[in-house]
Amino acid sequence: MRRTVAFALALCAAGIACTRPAEGRERTDFERMRQQQRYDPYGASAFFPNGAVMQPPPAHTVARPAADPWSGRVEPIAFVTGSDGSTDLADPPITLDSATRAAGAEQFAISCAPCHGAGGYGGGVMAPNLQGKRPPSLRVPPASTLPAGTIFKVITDGFGRMPPHGWQMPLERRWAVVAYVRSLTSLPSNVETRRDSARAVYIHAVDSAHTRQERLAVPAPDSGARRR
Repeated sequence: MRRTVAFALALCAAGIACTRPAEGRERTDFERMRQQQRYDPYGASAFFPNGAVMQPPPAHTVARPAADPWSGRVEPIAFVTGSDGSTDLADPPITLDSATRAAGAEQFAISCAPCHGAGGYGGGVMAPNLQGKRPPSLRVPPASTLPAGTIFKVITDGFGRMPPHGWQMPLERRWAVVAYVRSLTSLPSNVETRRDSARAVYIHAVDSAHTRQERLAVPAPDSGARRR
C-alpha cells in the first residue's frame, strides 16, 4: 500500500514538473520570442529595392474595403465606416426589425449603460466616478442630433474617455446599438431608466454646486493695488 501511494505521489510530482516550466526557462523562451527576426513598421529592409519595409500598393490597383473579421464578408464601405466618403450616414443601413432592436438593447446594456445609464440619461453606475468629463445624455443635443454614421464611428473608435468597441463588437451589432440609441426617447420607462434619470439629475446638481463653489473661491482682483 505504501509503495502504491509513494508511486502515485511521484507521478504527480513529475506531472507538475512537466506542466510548469522553470522560471529561468520561461524567461529564456520569452526573450527568444521577443528578439525573433521580424520587420517593424517604417523600418529598413534589404529585400525591397527601395530599402523600406512598408511598400506602396502595386500600380493600377483599386482599394476596396477589408473583409469583416467577424463574418469574412467584404461589406460596402459605408457599412464598414459609417460614411459614404463625404458625409456620415443619416440612418443605419440595416433592417430595423424586432431582432435588430433586441440585439441593440442587449449590447447597449452591456457596453453603454454602465456609463450612459440604462435609459441614456447619463446616470450610469460609473458616471459618478468620471469626474471632469461626465458621460453625456444621449437623449438631448448634441448627442441626440448626431447622424447615425457619427454614432457608429464613436462606437467603433471611441471618443474622449470612451474606449473603442470596434474590436469586440461585430458590424451588425454596432449598427443595432446605433438604432437602439436613436430610439431611446420613444421607449417606455422602467425602474432602471428612472434610476438612471435620477442619478443623472443628482450628478448634474453636484457638479453645478462644485462649479459655483470654485467661482466663489477665486479672489476678486485688487483694483487698489493696480492704482498704486
